[in-house]
Amino acid sequence: MKLAAADAIARAVSSDDLGPKHIIPSVFDRRVVELVAPAVAEAARADGKIRA
Repeated sequence: MKLAAADAIARAVSSDDLGPKHIIPSVFDRRVVELVAPAVAEAARADGKIRA
């Protein structure tokens, strides 16, 4: 689930925004929640930690 969250956070930064001083999204970026929550939920389902 941690890897799913990390991957989703990385996807929140577009290739256009990516640079030496911008490798993680802002804590105020709403896309983070929109990407991380479903990714972690799916990983939990795949691990059998929760039922759908």
